[in-house]
Amino acid sequence: MSVLGKVWHVYVGGSWVGTLTPTGTQGDWVEASFSQGDAWGNFAPWFIQAAEAFGAGDEENWQLPLSQLAMMGVSLVADDGETHANPTVITDGSSGWFAV
Repeated sequence: MSVLGKVWHVYVGGSWVGTLTPTGTQGDWVEASFSQGDAWGNFAPWFIQAAEAFGAGDEENWQLPLSQLAMMGVSLVADDGETHANPTVITDGSSGWFAV
């Protein structure tokens, strides 16, 4: 199934962190706008640290916070029920990129 054309809800465990709305692709990455969810404040430091390192091309330092989030159970859930466990999600709180 294509991830484009769907709205994706980002969860860490059972906490709704936000929503990704795809706007295009770049290589293996899906670019998206990001709307903050109820639990954004609880997980924002990890996502922002990863986004800053990703933007700087520092792979080691963007993977560290993402592995911490993965241990907490990051998932993407579309409105049609499609789910992806432990996707790579990078967001600064307003835009984002993800790979499943």
